[in-house]
Amino acid sequence: MSVRKHLFASLILAVVAAAGLVGCRSSAQEVGSTARAPLAKTPRVYTVGARVFGLENGVATLASPPVTPLAGWLTPAGVPSPDGRYLAYNTWQELRADDPGLSWSDQGIEPGDPLATPSLRVYDTTTGSDDVLARGAFSVAWGKDGRLAYFTGAERDYRAGVSYVGRVVVRRSLGSKPTVWSTEVGRYIVVGWAGRHLVAYREYEGEALDVVVFDGPRRMRTLAADSTLVAISPDGNRALVAQGPARGRPGVRVLSVADGRQLAALDLTKVDPAVGTVDYAGDWRGSRVVAASASGLAIFRVEGRKIALDDTLRVAGSSVAEPRFVDDSATTVRAWTTVSRGGVFLQCDFDLGSCDRALPLPDAKGTHGFPAWRRPLYNPSRPLGTS
Repeated sequence: MSVRKHLFASLILAVVAAAGLVGCRSSAQEVGSTARAPLAKTPRVYTVGARVFGLENGVATLASPPVTPLAGWLTPAGVPSPDGRYLAYNTWQELRADDPGLSWSDQGIEPGDPLATPSLRVYDTTTGSDDVLARGAFSVAWGKDGRLAYFTGAERDYRAGVSYVGRVVVRRSLGSKPTVWSTEVGRYIVVGWAGRHLVAYREYEGEALDVVVFDGPRRMRTLAADSTLVAISPDGNRALVAQGPARGRPGVRVLSVADGRQLAALDLTKVDPAVGTVDYAGDWRGSRVVAASASGLAIFRVEGRKIALDDTLRVAGSSVAEPRFVDDSATTVRAWTTVSRGGVFLQCDFDLGSCDRALPLPDAKGTHGFPAWRRPLYNPSRPLGTS
């Protein structure tokens, strides 16, 4: 996906969201650099620019803000290790200014010119160290057994008008050498581990996405074509995927990660029409799955070989991203949406049918052309023990 398209989309969403979140109560919260994270409405671990709240050592200031311009929120901006000690996160170093409001030609940018370098870093909450894991890399998954997977580019720098292709690599542990798992050079976005299977996207021309699974080195297969990943089941055995109009009627499916068998399916045109399409980067707790929808949020119930729409919540005037259940009751959800100041957190109670919003550090300033993004940092791999 192009950097320009994501920046433009973010600007559009900021305008829409800034117009007002109808039905959402607002509670901007000031948080000093040494203050404790707000106890209500914010995710358990989250970032405001380069500052991270909720880690084991309290508030941390990273070497660079966690951002994912090459993936949007198809993958988390940062992923805590299963034991909570480390945070692997995406960074973006601009090599020259690139104004999203101007064309490249108007800025004197020629095709092939280096624009930025994506990198992965790892912050250690015990020692305070913040080191580069890989330059020319983005999107990371950290499994319960300690394995790290990520995408590494064939070239280090992102260049104007050039598809950023490369390979998926896996490390057995943080200190081990990477092994190539992808079968060929391509555009991949790593998402999470499902047991010993690695789930990722392969992107094609026109930004079409396939959900793919890696069973080991150079053993890749397509799990769901023209689809996106909503969530991995708590046991790591199943995946809920969404498909849009490109594959016919919008719907969701439950698939076996091990062999791709369809276990359940739901045609979204036959349920609440307000749901519309369902988005990626949701959460699965017990038998309930939450996903962002065209009208706000939707909760599905998955039991055996059946899937049903369980509940919906309209969030007017905003586009919701990365919803996560607060606890195992699976009735309260935290998410975020873009605003002119980089993002606002939502806490939505399905029992009450309403959302509150929180804006930590409202005066925070961004860097490298980005606002001070407020995003949850979480590990979507399963099984994990925590969300």
